[in-house]
Amino acid sequence: MKRMRRMVVVGLVAGAAAAAHGASVRYGTEAEARALLDKAVALYRKEGAAAIEAIGKPAGPFVQRDLYVVVIGPDKKIAADAAEPELVGSEIATLRDPLGKPWALLLQKQATEDGVVVDYEAKNPQTGKVEDKSAVGVRVGDWVFSCGYYLPPPKPAEKAASEAPKPGQENWAGKWTTTDADGSPYTITLDPSGTAQSGRGEGQQGFWIPDAAGARIDWTDGWTDYLVPSSGAFERLAFAPGAPRDEKPESTTPVTREK
Repeated sequence: MKRMRRMVVVGLVAGAAAAAHGASVRYGTEAEARALLDKAVALYRKEGAAAIEAIGKPAGPFVQRDLYVVVIGPDKKIAADAAEPELVGSEIATLRDPLGKPWALLLQKQATEDGVVVDYEAKNPQTGKVEDKSAVGVRVGDWVFSCGYYLPPPKPAEKAASEAPKPGQENWAGKWTTTDADGSPYTITLDPSGTAQSGRGEGQQGFWIPDAAGARIDWTDGWTDYLVPSSGAFERLAFAPGAPRDEKPESTTPVTREK
């Protein structure tokens, strides 16, 4: 299931960033982040767990300007973080970006051997500002290695364009009515910007994207819902935190779009 991402023309936005933050600031690119990540994975494959300490050194070779490698261990804790070593040992389920998105948990759940991209917000060590970030996560056995790159602030005209609904999102945006596993009704609201909100329990906040034939919602409490077509109607498939997506969902309930 491929995650749709905001497309950025690197040369154009890099110019905007230089004007905003000064010529001394150069944003790392996706290609550079993947190269640094490949280097860390290669070291781990060669030296095993002994490589984790080297990968996490703040002044080591796995920090390049705003690019740095993060490693999640089999115990679902941060094993290495070259930019924020104080996070080592933290439970990934407790880590949230400024908007509440569980970035580390999503990386751990979604990472594949070929790599997956998770978008979230994070403080750029070069600028000291919270900016859009895309992190590439690669799974190697029970370990997950990640390296992200920051997206320079867009120019005003570009910002307006980036806030428009992403292709496919307008088809799922709106308010939906469904029921909990016990039959209690509640609503799910999908905003064209990509945020999600529900009336389940005390309320849920999350983020959604068009995914295959439906919409995928990642809630900040770790649950994931899929809204999918089914026999001329729609269903909600609910998966508990960490549950494999190729197995039976925790619950399947009807969902209808409110007019």
